[in-house]
Amino acid sequence: MLVEDCLACNLLAGKLKAPGGVIYKDNYWIVEHSLSPALLRGYLIIKLKRHCEHLAELTPEEAIALGTVIQKTCFALSRVINPAKIHVSSWGEQVKHIHFHVIPRTSDLPVGSLKLLIYLQIKKLLNKLGLSKWVSEEEAAEVAAQLRQELENEYS
Repeated sequence: MLVEDCLACNLLAGKLKAPGGVIYKDNYWIVEHSLSPALLRGYLIIKLKRHCEHLAELTPEEAIALGTVIQKTCFALSRVINPAKIHVSSWGEQVKHIHFHVIPRTSDLPVGSLKLLIYLQIKKLLNKLGLSKWVSEEEAAEVAAQLRQELENEYS
């Protein structure tokens, strides 16, 4: 079941599109870029294909598949972007639909999750003020294509 006023459900229903399209999907999970404009190259979202708001409500199959999806996604990001670290987190406050942020931290970004989150908020503000550039749709699409290829090569 999809919920009409849920951002993740609207993406799943095709009412909105993430730049570069779907990067990976299985029976339960889908991986896409964060919505445009993306703050960082390779900033991905892993989301459940059905509306569910609490990890405790995942089916055993969904929970088992999640670990594999996170691992595959991080592996592909490591190969394509070569980040110093990949952060995977879930907040679920604004968008209650279960989803995970996959954030590649390159060596030129601040070390530490709190510093990185502050950096992203500042970048978001600078982008809104026109003082910094977002990741372009074209760049996001290029990264998405590289990630899809990497996943196909590794897991086909």
